Amino acid sequence: MARKSQESYQQFEDVSSYSSSKEYKKRKKNRRGRAVLRGIGVFFCLLFILFGSGLVYVSTGLLSDLTTTSIAKDNETLGIDPENIVMDDSVRNIALFGVDSRNGDFTGLSDVVMILTVDNKHGKIKMTSILRDSEVQIEGESYNMGYLNYTDKINAAYQYGGPELAIRTLNQNFSVDGSSLNIRDYVTVNFANMAAIVDAFGGVDIELTAEEVGAVNDNLWALSQEVEQQKETDQANGTYEEQTYAEITSEDYIPDINGEINIAYGEYEDGTYHLNGNQAVAYGRIRYVDSDWGRVERQQTVLIALVSKLTEMGISDYTSLISQLMPYCETSLDLADIVSMTPILFTGFSMDRISVPDPDYETDLFSDYIDNVYHMQYSTEGAGERISAFIYEEDSPYWEIYGDTSQVTSSESSASGANGSSSGSEE
Repeated sequence: MARKSQESYQQFEDVSSYSSSKEYKKRKKNRRGRAVLRGIGVFFCLLFILFGSGLVYVSTGLLSDLTTTSIAKDNETLGIDPENIVMDDSVRNIALFGVDSRNGDFTGLSDVVMILTVDNKHGKIKMTSILRDSEVQIEGESYNMGYLNYTDKINAAYQYGGPELAIRTLNQNFSVDGSSLNIRDYVTVNFANMAAIVDAFGGVDIELTAEEVGAVNDNLWALSQEVEQQKETDQANGTYEEQTYAEITSEDYIPDINGEINIAYGEYEDGTYHLNGNQAVAYGRIRYVDSDWGRVERQQTVLIALVSKLTEMGISDYTSLISQLMPYCETSLDLADIVSMTPILFTGFSMDRISVPDPDYETDLFSDYIDNVYHMQYSTEGAGERISAFIYEEDSPYWEIYGDTSQVTSSESSASGANGSSSGSEE
């Protein structure tokens, strides 16, 4: 199909790391990097919904700030081939989207695209991260441009057609013969003020290299500049809303080995650092230290750290956290859907993840700039086979080919909350 011009939708420059002191002197006004930690809210907001549904505290009042929507769930609308559905109610796939919307709504490019699998059969929660630059076929109804059928980056589907088109895009591109993703529901998180969620947990402990520590400070500085530029723009446009802006203070910067704040020239050391919300946001944005894959791994490292803290909490601690998280979430799940997935939370469970594409498996991966926009091209069908093996294991026709390709496996955790722990380790 013809490739649609990228000029028709909003583009964002990815300002992920500023390692040169020249960048601080230039202070370019056109930097509009994302002030978000990609992927945090997407995963654990759903976990809180799930945990919350298993508690006596679940009520209309507790979840009153949760935005619920109704979407079409029929096979045709969502691009599901009924002949390829793996009939196992104990495995549920849900689309998780993260949008970088600063005005509090749930629209825009979905720069986080994940498939969360609640696998009660194997006692696992699984994360499949689809890199936002993945080139896919987007085919389906849009909001206001009629029926679309063209090649583009996967994050454009949500902007053009919302969760229905985004879910359809996942189902159509990554379902394969004998194994459909069968995604019919979603959770979307708005990243405005996402640092507050990390702060609600009291921060997270993360092992950082010296280079990553410097990049955290770089990104904090960049974020502070972006926020000020955004405020100026919004004030000029009459859309200024103070509650939607991150505030970076001097206390957010990590001191160097001499105990000083020296953003451009500081020297740092490897170690375990306790990151607050703003620092975690900056950590999740790091890209140029290594790659897009490194950034995804950092996002998932933060997710695992948050879930670890979650499972160590007592039931009495959940109520306030659920209330704080709900305004950041929009979902098509109803209470019956939620309750059906809760059994895993009352037994030991592990957390596994994969990223797509992965150069070790998607060996046909080719990256290129199209209309000055970075695209990752690879066989989505081949990736779909690996996703099938990861999600359905021995029930997948591709399990014997791929086996377990998970990149991070956490230790068993107790979902009852009070006594369990969950920790991830890099392989």
